[in-house]
Amino acid sequence: MSEHINIISAVDQIENSTAVADRNRGDFGPLVLFQGQSITFVSFGLLVGMGAILGLIHSWFYLGGYQIIGNTHQSNQLALALALGTPLSAYVVTRLLDLNTWLSGEKTFLEYIRTVSFGLWGGLIGGLFILISFALSTGTSLLALMDSFAVGVPLAQALGRLACLNYGCCHGKECHPNSRFGISYHNPQAKVLRFDAELRGKRLHPTQIYSVLANLTIYAIVLVLALSWDARPVGVLAAVYMTLYGLKRFSVEFLRGEFPRVYFSGLTIWQWFSLSFITLGLSMMVYVFTQGTLIGAVNYANGFQNMKSALGVLIFAASFMGLAYGTHGKKIGSW
Repeated sequence: MSEHINIISAVDQIENSTAVADRNRGDFGPLVLFQGQSITFVSFGLLVGMGAILGLIHSWFYLGGYQIIGNTHQSNQLALALALGTPLSAYVVTRLLDLNTWLSGEKTFLEYIRTVSFGLWGGLIGGLFILISFALSTGTSLLALMDSFAVGVPLAQALGRLACLNYGCCHGKECHPNSRFGISYHNPQAKVLRFDAELRGKRLHPTQIYSVLANLTIYAIVLVLALSWDARPVGVLAAVYMTLYGLKRFSVEFLRGEFPRVYFSGLTIWQWFSLSFITLGLSMMVYVFTQGTLIGAVNYANGFQNMKSALGVLIFAASFMGLAYGTHGKKIGSW
């Protein structure tokens, strides 16, 4: 009898451990990389950090290749300002849009401000304001600065959307159960299931993958223009990026399924942001082709030298951004 009980107990333990493993498995890679008593680091941060270093390397090569920033101290200041300001503005925008959860009493003020949430548009807007401030304070050409980041940002965004795929945020609406393109989540720690457990195992539009492919396409277009068009107007790369990215986000937004969705006049707030980006991009394109100045050929030696000399600061900046985006408290989703 004792042997029989032990066998049953062992089987139960195996079944329980298998159930736990299945429940916490990573749908698109491991979601949690480290979890201690009071701190958790998720894969989202690692992927964002990787995207940040790739994007920054591209941008700093461009800055050096066209000698846009000649002062090393100013160059380092810009990298650090972006590392601090981008995640901060990305966080602030999500808190502003989520203000009702505090005002309605759904969350206490402490719960409200401790929510780990970042909005890509907030990061873009914050980064743009940092570039404007830097250009005004140093006398650097704003359009040239924007061009340099138009080369690197789409690649960083592609890695960022892979982070979203892993984390379970920015997901799509439900699609047909037999859809070949649908994806599903099973890990209860994934953001999509923390907000709506009923979506477990259901097929969703893979909007993160759509965005990855679109961002890589934008990156390829901007990079080809940068490498093959020497006598181009300063600012045209930024104009092309803003127009294409706005079109991409406006389109993908129709399939986005996370809630709450904030609508104005039939469009989401992010679609209005996208239309603003498209309008600004097209306006810039008209301006640079009619009144802009032309840029010369890139100096590859200067570009590599600038990238190499700034590498330490860029790695620090990217690591800081990775930690900012990937660090949670004991519970995922909260500090």
